[in-house]
Amino acid sequence: MFKDRLMYVKGHLVPWEQATVHLMSHSFCRGSAIFEVLRLHKTEKGRAVFRLDAHLDRLQQTAKLLSMPLPLSRQAFTEIIFQTIQANEVENGYVKLICYYGNVAVKVMPNQAKMDVCVAVVDPEKDLEGEEAAPGNTDLVLTLCKTRKLHPETIPIEAKAAANYLNGMLSRIEAKEKGADVGIMLDTQGFVAEGSTESIFMVKDGTLFTPAEGTVLKSISRKSVLELAPALGIETIEKRITPDFLMEADEIFLSSTGGRIQPVRKIDDRTLPLVPGPVSKRLTEAFETIYQDKDPRFSHWLFYVR
Repeated sequence: MFKDRLMYVKGHLVPWEQATVHLMSHSFCRGSAIFEVLRLHKTEKGRAVFRLDAHLDRLQQTAKLLSMPLPLSRQAFTEIIFQTIQANEVENGYVKLICYYGNVAVKVMPNQAKMDVCVAVVDPEKDLEGEEAAPGNTDLVLTLCKTRKLHPETIPIEAKAAANYLNGMLSRIEAKEKGADVGIMLDTQGFVAEGSTESIFMVKDGTLFTPAEGTVLKSISRKSVLELAPALGIETIEKRITPDFLMEADEIFLSSTGGRIQPVRKIDDRTLPLVPGPVSKRLTEAFETIYQDKDPRFSHWLFYVR
């Protein structure tokens, strides 16, 4: 369980229960924490972090969008991520990297020049009692939500920031109240955006569709699907998608770090004809091969823990 884990906090590895921050810290009270969640895989060559470079790219972009200067270099972030993995007996799981303002602050502006950093490594099977431990769930039920995706002119929706996830939380609550697993949010103009914490894909006549950038998070999982699909001969189209298309698609699936590829069985009153569909199945199988470093075309996506 968590009590056996060590976390990296402000330059030191500490026991899980000692990884704390004051309740009056700026990031707790104002939501000014930025983060990344990375996947850790066991391969025949050792433990590897999936797309570490892309995650660090996005962390840097988030910090830039929010004018929150990062306290460490890319190399330093890589080293503390590897250090924390090595300190924990986790072979398959998640790495969560958080940059935050830990000082007590009552006013809206933080009162420290540089953010603090923490890193946690989690084994879903052992630490979360199986929660989100089994990717590829083929029984997902979706619902279109009244909750809309944040407008990009209100707050940078491409930023991986804690405060932004109230939006996803509200859509997930709405979905649960309607008996569904995930709520699909539309943007403020009525086009399909994304799930609570997931990117959404649709397949029609063998072509893969997903909402265009601009009103969605630049998800690493989304990016990976869009790069892998053409390598498998699957045509991909990014465009603004109306909700009606969800009722016409041959397949629907979600992608995320935790869930990977998750085929959808039902959306509101519509049951999908085949779950998983052929495209979802091909992508799932291809990703599993990549995670095990058995596809040399994508070996550069894996960063081995040194």
